[in-house]
Amino acid sequence: MKKIFLVILIISTHLFVFGQQKKSKKNTIPPPIKKKEYSIPEAIRIEDIVREQTEKCFVYKIEEKKDSLLYVSNSLLEYGWAGDNARMVITSYHYDPVKKKEAEQKGYVLLEEKDMQFINGSYKAEKNLLIFTPDKLERFEKRIFRLVYRQKTKEIDYLEDEKSNKYVPGDCPEPVVGK
Repeated sequence: MKKIFLVILIISTHLFVFGQQKKSKKNTIPPPIKKKEYSIPEAIRIEDIVREQTEKCFVYKIEEKKDSLLYVSNSLLEYGWAGDNARMVITSYHYDPVKKKEAEQKGYVLLEEKDMQFINGSYKAEKNLLIFTPDKLERFEKRIFRLVYRQKTKEIDYLEDEKSNKYVPGDCPEPVVGK
């Protein structure tokens, strides 16, 4: 019985080993895969894009002269850049106008130290009013601006706050990347 089992085992292994087909020496190359072609949009310069600017910036500047120094304070209100987000940026600095003029004549630049305060919040435009609500109401107060439009157009000429200060259209600051 053992001999028969061994013979069957040997024969079956030989059938499996020697019964295989030989591989051909030909290399069969699979057909190329067709890739989907995507159309690449043409590059358009920003100057070519005609769009309405939704971001609006208004500036109020105060200059006071005390002794020999000139104190400058800028208040910038920007709104309309993302949903109902708005921001006030208050910048203050001082310099000596005489020294600044002398430095410019000699080809130097007189640098002044600026203090900037960013107040983030939201805005709401109702009728002829713009209401700026800061995120931190416990630190800053709500500001209300009256919208003054140009005649015969719907463009905003300037903003006027509660103290009758005139905020004129200005340039929005470019984002600054810090080190």
